[in-house]
Amino acid sequence: MGLIQVSAAGSLLPDEMIAAMVRAEVEQELNMPSMCRIEMGSVDYADGAWQGVDLTSFRIGDPLVVAFGEPQSRVIFEGEIGGIEATFARESTVEIRGYDALYALQFGTAQRIFEGMTDEQIAAHIAEQHGLTIEPAAGMTQVTYPYVIQPDQSDYAFLSARAARMNYEIQVDGRQLYFGPTRAGQGAMMTLRFNEGVPRVTVRVKAVKQGSTVQRVGWDPRAKQAIVASVASGPSSLRMGGTETGYEMSSAIAPSPVAAMDPEIVDAASARALAEAAYEADLDDFIEGTLLMLGNPAAKPGINVGVEGIGPRLSGLYYVTAAKHVYTMQDGYTTELTLRRTGV
Repeated sequence: MGLIQVSAAGSLLPDEMIAAMVRAEVEQELNMPSMCRIEMGSVDYADGAWQGVDLTSFRIGDPLVVAFGEPQSRVIFEGEIGGIEATFARESTVEIRGYDALYALQFGTAQRIFEGMTDEQIAAHIAEQHGLTIEPAAGMTQVTYPYVIQPDQSDYAFLSARAARMNYEIQVDGRQLYFGPTRAGQGAMMTLRFNEGVPRVTVRVKAVKQGSTVQRVGWDPRAKQAIVASVASGPSSLRMGGTETGYEMSSAIAPSPVAAMDPEIVDAASARALAEAAYEADLDDFIEGTLLMLGNPAAKPGINVGVEGIGPRLSGLYYVTAAKHVYTMQDGYTTELTLRRTGV
């Protein structure tokens, strides 16, 4: 069982629990709390007693750490136990569910006003309240808002909404929060080739229906005039090493301009930042895919990977948006990635 190590409440699971483990699974996804499931038999046959169901071995709120990999294991989940499910049957089991630090931001709601702050400052303030540090992010907009209202929302819902406006991402690694621009289109962290430890790749290409030109409109109450920003192109990284973006390929059907008003637009810079964010975000649905590979704890959301061996146009750079690491007694350790690509 060297492929997996599990620590609960600061202690490694005892040998009898490791021997009874049926399945261990870690699900990681951008903008969502990571989740871990550990399923094991709940009968200790050596003692003829129950194990893991007494709410002492595992308690809500206990620290939970999971490491995968061999010969050198790597921590891929760090969080707290948030749920315990016991099934009493012919084959009795207990399932322990853990969630990372982003999960705690879903508890409760707040109603408050942030005055004279940027989105980065707002995120740092909320992170500090939850005992988190902010991971530095390049390319953050420095627009300062006169005020931003958190209207009876959880901190998670509020930060998610702020991130979605700017096409930012939210991700937690241990006690560090990433709140910033997408890292799609950066250099590949690893190269994966079909049929070489990668038994399956699925790729879906579809027309992009909205966003070839984006307009954002606000209102300047002092000048009594509209603030307008239009964007019809983006950085070369949107092609992700290809020759055209999803907008360019989809224009064979029809152009797809969009426009919207935003009450938080305070000047031309904030209008343009919102328009650029929407232009890039609407491309996310162009190419989506999944890839099944031999287990690799280094494969995680927020990195770019090279995918080879699937033809000259579909091979290339892909962005990982989700990873599912699974260990079972029957199949060993596998990793399934969810991918996207904005150019080809």
